Amino acid sequence: MHKWRRLRDRTRFMTVLATTALTAALLIGAGLTSPANRALATPASAAGAAPPICSKSASGRLSACPPPLPHALLPAGARDGRPVRRPQGHLARLVDTRTWTSSGGNTFPGADVPFGMVQWSPDTMPHRSDGGGYTYGDRRLEGYSLTHLSGPGCRSAGDVPILPMTGALRLPGNPDAATTSFTNSGEIAQAGYYAARSDAPATITSEFTATPHSALGRFTFPQGASPEFLIKLKDSERGHTASSATIISNHEVAGSDTSGQFCGETSAFGPQQYTLYFDITFSHSFTAHRVFFLRGSSDPNSVLLTFPRSAHVIEAHVAVSYVSTANARLDLRKEGAGWDFNRVRALAQGAWGTLLSRIEVSGGSYAKTQEFYSLLCKDFLQPNVISDVNGEYRGPDGQVHQLAAGQRNQYGNFSGWDIYHSLAQLQAMLAPAAAGDMAQSLVNYYTQSGTLPQWAYVYLNNYSMIGDPADAVIADYYAFGARNFDTASALSAMLRQATTANRVRPGATVEARYGFLPYGLSYGCCNFRNPVSALLEYDTADFALSRFAAALGDQGGATAMQRQAGNWTHVFDSANHLLVPRRADGTFLRGVWRTTSAYYTEGDAVQYLWDVPNDYAGLFSRLGGRAAAARELRHYLSRPTAGGQYAMVTNEFDDGEQFAPDYAGDPATTQRTVAAIRTLVYRPGPDGIRNNDDLGAESSQFIWEMLGLYPENPGSGTLVFASPGFPRAVISLPNGKKITISAPGASPARFYVSSLKIDGRAYSRLYVPFATLARGSTMSWTLSRRPTSWGTAPADAPPSYGPS
Repeated sequence: MHKWRRLRDRTRFMTVLATTALTAALLIGAGLTSPANRALATPASAAGAAPPICSKSASGRLSACPPPLPHALLPAGARDGRPVRRPQGHLARLVDTRTWTSSGGNTFPGADVPFGMVQWSPDTMPHRSDGGGYTYGDRRLEGYSLTHLSGPGCRSAGDVPILPMTGALRLPGNPDAATTSFTNSGEIAQAGYYAARSDAPATITSEFTATPHSALGRFTFPQGASPEFLIKLKDSERGHTASSATIISNHEVAGSDTSGQFCGETSAFGPQQYTLYFDITFSHSFTAHRVFFLRGSSDPNSVLLTFPRSAHVIEAHVAVSYVSTANARLDLRKEGAGWDFNRVRALAQGAWGTLLSRIEVSGGSYAKTQEFYSLLCKDFLQPNVISDVNGEYRGPDGQVHQLAAGQRNQYGNFSGWDIYHSLAQLQAMLAPAAAGDMAQSLVNYYTQSGTLPQWAYVYLNNYSMIGDPADAVIADYYAFGARNFDTASALSAMLRQATTANRVRPGATVEARYGFLPYGLSYGCCNFRNPVSALLEYDTADFALSRFAAALGDQGGATAMQRQAGNWTHVFDSANHLLVPRRADGTFLRGVWRTTSAYYTEGDAVQYLWDVPNDYAGLFSRLGGRAAAARELRHYLSRPTAGGQYAMVTNEFDDGEQFAPDYAGDPATTQRTVAAIRTLVYRPGPDGIRNNDDLGAESSQFIWEMLGLYPENPGSGTLVFASPGFPRAVISLPNGKKITISAPGASPARFYVSSLKIDGRAYSRLYVPFATLARGSTMSWTLSRRPTSWGTAPADAPPSYGPS
């Protein structure tokens, strides 16, 4: 995703000196005051605005990102090349959640549970990254905010940063601009547990863990210091429009923060503002509380809580809700486990251990093994639970709804354009019950707003990208094992959205008339752009929908959608062998070359040429046959992240194109390319990827690549082959069956396939249905250092699905 952003310069610092200005700027006591008593602090914007930092442009490339760290400065695990000869225990503690946080990866390191509602995690400066909020190596702490997205390409979340500190604020100024020192020294970043130190030399150690709707913090202050917490109500990454604060008692504070406009979108196509409600209780009584107001504002800016010097260790329990403060308080009380931080940590890490152990790998280096589990962890962070413990949730219509019988949670934060390639399949394979709830959540979006979301930000419909990805996401969930949702309602909604003009497909009726989306027409709604790119996304969605319809017995719908999925053929320009925008009169635009990007979304013409995975056979025949396509692909994939005339496999529409050579009778190129990607492109450490993870899209691609498998065609359930990256992997499915993958000697130097046996029988096809493996299966690979002829026969190629 792309949107330019601005970051305020927040390098103001904390001081232990109280001043007379502090007294003038504060309201002491509970509640809100009259305008005459509000804070006189000046806006932080007076310091000026910084230029865009580590942002993605319209080309899909990052710019102004911090450079990669020298190898010697990486966390110890990312530098550890020792072999791991057997499956590891304590997988939650093996994880390093700092993986892919920095230099564009934009994931977050803080405490969470699988699909948890609260992500209590540090926001660091000066590189408060999009969504994740954290950059390894930053030396200032903005605060530990309650919500984060894992790897987006736009500023988002970062709601209600809470800054532990000692001393007092220096004013005048905006309290939101306050920071303290921060260090990676002593930092612990595990699945379900995070700890860091700040505010040197009076160092504070902050620790965090989580439950499904809440989180617990433990803050250790220096002996004799005056502990304080600054709760920032107006410091979300996308700014704010409203806030509230209520001092409930000398142990408890509740409030709210309203933010939104994800990727800079306005409310022209529907609401783009959400309100996060929170409730926080402390294990010690605070002795003073102060509410800040900026000049001219009727909403509180922040709350400062002061604790006695004897409160050396303070625990804080916080819960959130998108419905009400009362629901946040209910979430907190229902999941309160006393003040036993260690017990909550054990439960959180136990939940992660159970999930992560569903794949056991061995034989690789420690660094690669840690990277594998760290990214597997990130693949189960989002979508997020957005319903409260009482089953209430806010829908895209802005109304409060109740979970229907059989649905345990409502989910939000679906990064549609990104996650249908490989994340939805992985989640359904390992957590089918949660994936079924996610599918039902998407159906609920349709029921409540008339739209299956293109991008569901929190509970809102957002139109920041292109295509109709919910079709593929739902079909993926079903194909890989999720069944606990209203499949009939899902199919009805999907078919209607695919065939009638709506906010996601404003050109549906135009496509039905022309067979493509003509260039130059006005489509009238919701950020529609780049008709070739949109058409290819619709084709992928239509193919996935055709598989879903067929699985449910709707053969008529399946046939119609498979036929519609072939509309890419109408924009194939035989004059230059590219997919080119076409006017309503049928003429192609002239002057489109392989590296032309002006008419394509975050890519160029040659990259989009290969974005027809449902019908590679049809594409290859138009390019002169399999041999000619194989030659083109060898060149295209020889630099898999270069862009231009080459692939950009870390940007979502390119995901899976490295498996296209399988369809062209050249599996060795797939094997070589995948080996290069998982070794050189997806690296261990904080800056191991130079692109956004986009809520698990890239990390899930890495997981599949390390297994040697990939769900190339969304909705089909077909897995195509490269070769395994670990000598051994065992997938334990929730149905009790196991998929055992054995590849002795697999390494960055040994990745070509000599032979494969499945359940003891020789197997030369380059694909296998997931349903076959899900019955319990053993895959035995023999690998070589040189290319072989295995899998090169025309009959070995994975299936293509041209119009029927």
